[in-house]
Amino acid sequence: MLRRLKYAWFILVMKLTGFLPDFTPIMRLRGFLLRPCFRRCGRNFQIRANAMIVYSSNVSIGNHVYIAYGSWVQGLGGVIFEDEVMLGPYTILASNNHTKQDESYRFGPPDPAPIVLKRGAWTGAHVVITPGVTVGNGAACAAGAVVTRDVPDHAVVGGVPARVLRPGPDPAGERPS
Repeated sequence: MLRRLKYAWFILVMKLTGFLPDFTPIMRLRGFLLRPCFRRCGRNFQIRANAMIVYSSNVSIGNHVYIAYGSWVQGLGGVIFEDEVMLGPYTILASNNHTKQDESYRFGPPDPAPIVLKRGAWTGAHVVITPGVTVGNGAACAAGAVVTRDVPDHAVVGGVPARVLRPGPDPAGERPS
């Protein structure tokens, strides 16, 4: 019942503020009003119009998180946004897969797994992140990437499926050339 109330509040806030321009004060107001919808929500949460978060009671949001226009977050399996995470436009985070039942995916039980975006992670436009993926500290997912495996800290990934385009620093702290 509580999950449904949180969802109804999310929809109400987004509808009532959706016509307002996406200026920083408006996005902060939207984020402030949506705080009760989440498992945890830090300071300065900014969310643009036309974003959608379902199963928001399984979503934790750190400080200074930004969710861009048209993004869709499905929190059934759990989603964690650490501090300073930024989602690009139309990013999709799907935290569960479908399974078959009686030769059909329609009524198969969900197969949930958490998604974690660590501090300072960023997704470009139209990125898809699948269940069970962790995007490392300061890592970036290039526009259009389909991320099916964990992303190392400070790496840049891209493609379908995503692969490392630029690795992060080695353990000695030096960047590869």
